[in-house]
Amino acid sequence: MKNKFLSIILGALTLATVGCKKDLDLQPTDTFSENNAFLTMTDLQYGANEAYGRYGTYVNDMYVSALIADEAKLGFDNSGQGALTYRYQYSSDATSGGDVTAAWGGYYSLIDQTNRVLSKVNVVTGDASEEPKRNIIKGQMLAMRAIGHFGALQAYCRNYDAADPLGIPVMLSSNPVAKPARKSMGEAMAQIEADLTEAKTLLSDPSITFSDTAINKVNIAAFQARIALYKRDYEAAINYATEVITAGATSLASAGQFPGIWTDDNIFDEVLFRVRFATGTTVGGIWTTTGGNVYIAPSDKLVASYSSDDIRLSTYIGNDAGKVFVNKFYTSSRGGRVVDLKAIRIAEMYLIRAEAHAKKATPDVVAGTKDLNDLRRERITGYTDVSFPSATSLAAAVLDERFKELAFEGFRFYDLKRNNLPVERLTSDASPEWGTLPAGNYRFVLPIPNSELLANENMDQNDGY
Repeated sequence: MKNKFLSIILGALTLATVGCKKDLDLQPTDTFSENNAFLTMTDLQYGANEAYGRYGTYVNDMYVSALIADEAKLGFDNSGQGALTYRYQYSSDATSGGDVTAAWGGYYSLIDQTNRVLSKVNVVTGDASEEPKRNIIKGQMLAMRAIGHFGALQAYCRNYDAADPLGIPVMLSSNPVAKPARKSMGEAMAQIEADLTEAKTLLSDPSITFSDTAINKVNIAAFQARIALYKRDYEAAINYATEVITAGATSLASAGQFPGIWTDDNIFDEVLFRVRFATGTTVGGIWTTTGGNVYIAPSDKLVASYSSDDIRLSTYIGNDAGKVFVNKFYTSSRGGRVVDLKAIRIAEMYLIRAEAHAKKATPDVVAGTKDLNDLRRERITGYTDVSFPSATSLAAAVLDERFKELAFEGFRFYDLKRNNLPVERLTSDASPEWGTLPAGNYRFVLPIPNSELLANENMDQNDGY
């Protein structure tokens, strides 16, 4: 994917090659290039590790989803951070739209890195003991490529319609100067699903050595469940979510274990895939600084949604002498705001399955209700199971539970979008001028960055920008 920074680098390299041909003819052994970047299986693993790191761009989804939806408000110490985004004043330029356009480059940077590794996976040398790594790395990179494409599809396209021509570019090789056009949403989804399917065939059964910091069959199934719900394939969503839940890799945390997920003390509770941040404040620092300044705060609407006996209230919401802040990503033993990115959890699988049971062609209210009750029972002290008179009421309850359970994890904006619902903020959270984003408003589809349009004449902008 071409961008202005890469264009500058490539231009400099072009000038260097014109003026220094004699030096290039010498082929110095200390030169680092595409040809010698991947020579061994260790090099390949380093390349894969870099791809994992680039998935940290998902933090941008968390930030933007909170700002545009109704789960956050501008904090006590805010001095303009995210304000244009929060007020729906963003466009496609870097000045006003930096928040909402950043994920475009982030996801395609991830995709480019996976393609670089995939192009060398069958080329690098390795001894017999290393050969099993080849398929593992290939499977992981195929899955990460699919996840990157899906992230871009969800943010920069309308609600899923296979026939919609304004999907996203599909990149299957690394080409920094390519100028791809947008594929239809169906074509993009076909590639996403093909990559995930092939990835699972290349990876071994993780039941003994499951790790939530590496792609494996279980967390691929979790992403498949998420994607199936997004495209309204409810039977598939149920099947994939069930595959994850019954795998036994992890389970719902108890109320006593739950806070430790967010301080990285209980790293094996609930989390199916995470990105490790050893020292960086990438996740925690977008809400509150290490000095305690609150830039982005929980909305009054979100805070009021929790009952006093809900463990999520104290786990997710902090209060320092009346200054309310996001406690969910506040601290770990490694320091203030230094926490891991929890990209996907098993709690989401229960909510996906519950919603899919409510919305499938022949709803199963009993099964969906059980999943919802199973989750609530672990979050609310003294919880009594509830029942629902209809699939519609169950679906509404699941959406409300997603609001509470998945707060600040990058879901709320997309949940409202895919359900064709408006953003409705309380008057205590926002001025009337930006208190509501009507259902179907063009701002539910984020703008393609201007830098992309300037570099690629084949790219079409989204409506309204």
